[in-house]
Amino acid sequence: HATPGTWRAMAPLMPLLAPHVRVSARDTPGYGNSDPVPGTPTIEGMAHSVVALLDALALPKAHLLGLHTGNKIAAAMAAQSPDRVGRVVLAGHTHSLLVDKAERDAAIHHLIGHYFPRFGASTDGSHLVRQWLMAHADVQKLWWPPQLLAGAEGATPQTLADEVAIAEAMVIDHLLGWRSIVPTYTSIFDFDLAAALRGMTAPTQVLELRPADEADMPAQASTICKMIPGAQQVLLEGCDASVFRRQPDLVARAVLPFLRGR
Repeated sequence: HATPGTWRAMAPLMPLLAPHVRVSARDTPGYGNSDPVPGTPTIEGMAHSVVALLDALALPKAHLLGLHTGNKIAAAMAAQSPDRVGRVVLAGHTHSLLVDKAERDAAIHHLIGHYFPRFGASTDGSHLVRQWLMAHADVQKLWWPPQLLAGAEGATPQTLADEVAIAEAMVIDHLLGWRSIVPTYTSIFDFDLAAALRGMTAPTQVLELRPADEADMPAQASTICKMIPGAQQVLLEGCDASVFRRQPDLVARAVLPFLRGR
C-alpha cells in the first residue's frame, strides 16, 4: 500500500482477485497493526519483512503487487530475494515511477513536504503538540474529501455511503500510521529504485496511473520495461491511486491476466 495507509487500501480489490489467486494484504511496518521496525527503517529492510511474512505463512514464494511505497518494497524484494518472488506488479502514479532519482525525489517531496516539520524539539515538549496538530490537519482533509463536500453529479445514497466508507478507512489508516510517515519517506529518498529495477529478473508488469495533474510528465512505464527483461506495461489514463478503492475492477482487469500467466 501507499504511505500512509494499510491493507484497507487493497480491500476492494481483494475479492476480485481471490477467485483466481490466493490473496493476502499486509500492513507495512509502522502502519495499521504492524509495529514499526526498530531503528531507522529502510526499503531493503521492509522487503526482508515480506520474506519473513512468507516464512510465517510457510509460502515458498508469492506474486507481489505494490502501490507507491509498495512498488519500492516489491522492487527491492525482487532484486534481493528473487527465489521468493513469482510475478511482480509495480503500480503507481508517474511521479512514483520516475526512474531518475533526483526527479523522483523532487516530485515526491513536492507532494509530501508538509509532513516534514519545520521546527525542532523544544525543552517543554510543545513540539509534540505541534506535531499532533499537524496530524489533525491532515485528518480533517481526509475526513472531508471533495466528493463529500461538493457532491457528485448523479450521486446516490449508495455512492455517498461508499465515499464515507473510503474517507473513514483513510482517516483510520492515517491515525494508525502518522508517526511513521516521515521515517518511511526518508527511507524512500535513500532508496535507489533504478538499481533495484536493474536487478530484477521476475516477470514484471508496470501499472502506471496517469492522473490529469501529471499529464505533463513523460510516462515512465516504457523506460522501466527496458530495464527489466520481458516486462510489460499498462497505462490507466486519467486514473489516480483512488482507482484501487473506487474502481477496483479496472485494476483487476489489468493485473489478473498477467498474474495468471496469460
